[in-house]
Amino acid sequence: MKIPYKLFIPLVFLFVSCGGDSTDTETTDEATVPTKNGGVFRMSIGSFFKCVHVNEVQKHEESQVYWQIFEGLVKYNSETLKIEPSLAKSWEISPDGLIYTFVLRDSVFFHDNACFKDGKGRLVTSEDVLYSFQQIYDPKPTNTSYSIFKNTIKGGNQFHDGEAQEIEGIKINGNEITFELEKPSLAFIQKLASVFGSIIAKEATEAAEFIPVGTGPFFYDSKNSTSSKIRLANNKNYYGKDEEGNKLPYLDSTVFVYFENSDDQMDLFWDGSLSYVSKVPITKISEVLEEKINDFESKPPKYILISEPELTTTYLELNMQTPILKNVKVRQALNLAIDREKLVSKILKNQAYEIGKFGLVPPLPKIFEAYDFEGVEDVSYTFNSARAKELLAEAGYPDGKNFPTLEMQFKAGSTDYLIASEIQNQLRSVLNINIDIEAIEFNDLLENKAMGNADIFRTNWVGDYTSAEAFLANAYGKFVPKSKKEPSYLNSSRYQNPEFDKLFELGANELDPKLANKYFSDAEKLLMQDAAFIILWYNEDLSLKQAALRDFGTNSIGYIDLKKVFFRTPTAEEFASK
Repeated sequence: MKIPYKLFIPLVFLFVSCGGDSTDTETTDEATVPTKNGGVFRMSIGSFFKCVHVNEVQKHEESQVYWQIFEGLVKYNSETLKIEPSLAKSWEISPDGLIYTFVLRDSVFFHDNACFKDGKGRLVTSEDVLYSFQQIYDPKPTNTSYSIFKNTIKGGNQFHDGEAQEIEGIKINGNEITFELEKPSLAFIQKLASVFGSIIAKEATEAAEFIPVGTGPFFYDSKNSTSSKIRLANNKNYYGKDEEGNKLPYLDSTVFVYFENSDDQMDLFWDGSLSYVSKVPITKISEVLEEKINDFESKPPKYILISEPELTTTYLELNMQTPILKNVKVRQALNLAIDREKLVSKILKNQAYEIGKFGLVPPLPKIFEAYDFEGVEDVSYTFNSARAKELLAEAGYPDGKNFPTLEMQFKAGSTDYLIASEIQNQLRSVLNINIDIEAIEFNDLLENKAMGNADIFRTNWVGDYTSAEAFLANAYGKFVPKSKKEPSYLNSSRYQNPEFDKLFELGANELDPKLANKYFSDAEKLLMQDAAFIILWYNEDLSLKQAALRDFGTNSIGYIDLKKVFFRTPTAEEFASK
């Protein structure tokens, strides 16, 4: 079996230098503009924004906004995804992988905010780290961060369950913080770099009206922000400096904008009003690759186009609480009845790097070393209408007779509707069953998923960290609450299989990456045989940058770090040899 890395996109241009926002800064050539300061970075997001507590984040775009406001002990490098210092200036790990000791930076302050005395941000201390992790293990039903850190820090589960007043595995001593883990975890340091590892202030978290207050390079400008336009302003008190000793960030502000019609963002990008578009709408691909091609090929280019495999899987979650979906033959029949090749070519215009035939974990061997993708593929699903009909008949519904109508919910949007309609048509054509489809505003969709308020949900899952654990956690049975009335945020399908859980835990606690991936891939084989999910495709969206946008790193998980971003118009000399 050969893992395909074919690009379906016929023309892709990825240059070393970055792209621009000509309307916000008057830029000339590099020789006459030595400064990196100033300018406004603007990008689009896919839904309305809500100010939620860090431990309630559910959307990837919320993470992208909060990464600019909050910081954790460590951070990602935005190009390599290697772990780098952030609020911790150094750390040590014990030989057995159980003890992590971090040393905090000196003189780091929270943003100025009315929640503090005299409105002035106070010094960050190790007590703030302790408080932040108490929030991670907070027992409130809306806490999404607990699923990430459950079974990780010693005593964390007991604190969450009300069996302990303190988290046993966290100790503070001056500017040092020590974590003792329940078991070794390769992913622990990466989890600290996720948005859930952010260090927060008690005063802001417990204020009557919550406003996100962190230590990051930008602060939330509440007076100039709405649910559809989020403005983050330059934090003049930020401690960070560049290699030459210049203060960071360079930008005056950053703005995230939501467009109900995703096509509208393109006109704004072409005229320079948007600095970056993370996902080109399918309806605009021909415009990008054909009509605007000269703007990408010119030297210097006006725009820069990027296409690279993402750590993102698009799939359908089957609600395991729906009576008919408890029948594994029904779930397998649904899996076999969907023509993924047709979805990718007809609806996505080939904007994906592979159909969903390898399971939840994206088929990227360079990231998931020694992962048995071939074995997972052997028990996964591709289109087979004859076998789908046989299985449905074996389940007691020959030719779809007496099969109940199921409800599928998806994020509101033109492209998402086209995909849902195609799936609806395919299931009707192959199995003679009816699926009602409904477009739901994204924030409401997330709550419906958590509460199981439909039978099928379309999901785009972006890995929070570069481990198979970040994907397979969606099927970990111990994340499912005991009561059906409680939300299940991570494992929202409420799939449970003790054998899967055992293998998942072995992988999560293994320090040898190759052996960990063996356990994870064995777990995924069970998951695919149980057919709790219908894997559709693995994402490779086209993204666009203005050519004057510099030091804007891109990566497979969509991590954004804007503190060193600046604008400078490119010159022909820069691209002479490209």
